[in-house]
Amino acid sequence: MSEQQLQNLLYQQKALEHRIGELETTIGMLQNTLASYTAGKQVLEELATKETDEPLLINVGGAIYIEAKVVSNDRVLRGIGSGVQIEQSLEDAKNTVSKRIEELNDYMGKLRQEYQTAVDQAVMINQQAQRILAQAQSRTQQKGSE
Repeated sequence: MSEQQLQNLLYQQKALEHRIGELETTIGMLQNTLASYTAGKQVLEELATKETDEPLLINVGGAIYIEAKVVSNDRVLRGIGSGVQIEQSLEDAKNTVSKRIEELNDYMGKLRQEYQTAVDQAVMINQQAQRILAQAQSRTQQKGSE
């Protein structure tokens, strides 16, 4: 194999390493989003068990909880993006959040599969590069012993 083939492999390796880094970042952000949705779903489920004016502990993140009183246990406000909120029934909100969690989990599975494929390709390319280097070293040693 030639020096050009080795350079091509190293270029592919670098591109894969970059993609692996991007996937790791995306997976991390997605995990944070999933954690947020899961916490929200838990609050909605707890809210469903409470009566009006009953105290409720709400997780505001960072293992911090605040105590609040239930004003309504059948209607919630849900953000839909760009600072816009809509009022929804508690059941509709729980269904929406559950569906979103399912979609995010599906996407996470696809990203993890792509990540594993990229890692496997990087390992294979690294092994090919190591073989090329070993062959080149062997040829160099053979020429030196002649």
